[in-house]
Amino acid sequence: MKELAAKPALDRHIGALLRGHRRAKEISQHDLAATVGLTFQQIQKYECGENRISASKLVEMARALDVPITAFFAGLETAYGDDLLSRFCSIRSAGSRQKRTLHRLREGDFPTKA
Repeated sequence: MKELAAKPALDRHIGALLRGHRRAKEISQHDLAATVGLTFQQIQKYECGENRISASKLVEMARALDVPITAFFAGLETAYGDDLLSRFCSIRSAGSRQKRTLHRLREGDFPTKA
């Protein structure tokens, strides 16, 4: 029988931070799920790191929890001591539009729904 792969550490890390921010805001899994158009079971899977959260859902959850997107990457550092998002922002191959988007995400400056 095939052995289950270990959950990626990044998915578990982001899920744990999602759970922490949700609990800090005293929002139930049901309420967060309803706000972002998911089931509470899916929120559970995200929080346990069983399922990977798409970038668009992560942005929606940041809005719903009123936290910057960078809140889900707290504590992630590279071998150079920089945070992960800073390293992405410094990628030479990224175009100017991509870099602007990354910088906006880093600063928590992303458009909100009208």
